Amino acid sequence: MAFKYLIIIATAAVILIYGIMKPERNWDMVAYVAAAYYRDGYRGVDLTRETYGDIKKGVSAKRFSKLVTGEYRETVFRDPASLEQQLPFYSPRVAYVELIRLFKHFGLSYTKATYVISAIFASLSVLVLGLIILEATVSIAILPFIVALTGYSEIARLSTPDAMACFFSLLGIYSLIKKGKLKFFVATILPVIRTDFILLSGLLMIFTYRQGDRFISLFSLLSAAAIYILVTKLTGNYGYLTLFNFTFIGSLSPYPANIIISHQVGDYVIPYALLLQSLLSHSHTVVYVLALYLFWLNRDQVNRGKVHFYCLFILPFVFTAAHMLLFPSNHFRFFVFSSSLIFIWSLTVLAQLKKVRDRAVKIGQYAEPLLPRNELGW
Repeated sequence: MAFKYLIIIATAAVILIYGIMKPERNWDMVAYVAAAYYRDGYRGVDLTRETYGDIKKGVSAKRFSKLVTGEYRETVFRDPASLEQQLPFYSPRVAYVELIRLFKHFGLSYTKATYVISAIFASLSVLVLGLIILEATVSIAILPFIVALTGYSEIARLSTPDAMACFFSLLGIYSLIKKGKLKFFVATILPVIRTDFILLSGLLMIFTYRQGDRFISLFSLLSAAAIYILVTKLTGNYGYLTLFNFTFIGSLSPYPANIIISHQVGDYVIPYALLLQSLLSHSHTVVYVLALYLFWLNRDQVNRGKVHFYCLFILPFVFTAAHMLLFPSNHFRFFVFSSSLIFIWSLTVLAQLKKVRDRAVKIGQYAEPLLPRNELGW
């Protein structure tokens, strides 16, 4: 047992060190540093000065040049009004922005805090993922492979709240598996981490409601909805259509407050075609296809009433599909937690298949179907 925990801790430590030592320093860092300074009261020219001054101290000259090069990035850099107009896309990540501000009290610049937070939460995510694997019937030795395949090293390096969202998502799932109460708290606070993760809040609470915890499930879901509305209102969120048009239609506009919403149906179809194209070449697709194949192959034997089936397959799969339908982005970092859970479910099914096959061969009665009804409890 000690060796199992050693694997979990070692894998988490590697992710932590990798994230801190090899940060991506992606452009989102600019927006989140600006959001932190905006919360400090800076506006206009002062906001631009503090934001880019902080970043310039924390990155190389070559990286800084990349952060301010290109029509969109250069405009945001040179026009304080443009920088402020980006913030409604980023300020709703309230928990992440406030943690950035908090870490300054520990001696970290806002720039460094953006990726140190990601590294910490990616590492914590690995710890929780390891605990989930211990609840499954697969070897913990597979943990480093799952972590590498599904993108934990990527979210550890980014200046985004994705690692934080991943951690709390896994924590909610683990609590669901263990029948704990923490899942209600997680479902409630997910919108302050990423507003789009209210989808997960709903899925978690639908299951607990059906399990009999009706009052607290409804209360948690309504609280999450109230927090979602409050966050979007207080942070000046532009709304779904503006976000969709800004992200997918035409080139990035340095002045999103002035975006004209497209009324061309084709403009809304193309992003889904591009997402499909990206899916065909991404490692997550292997995970999804394998899981669907195993489910279809053993659909009559899978016990759909089991909590693990919901937690490791249905919930993450529905979350991923719904998120892609609503927001067809090829940023697969949104789905690190869900793809890793689905992969664990697939490995569990394969382990059960092998176990039944070996048992059948041993008694000399091997025949199709591979599994008796309800043999696959997962």
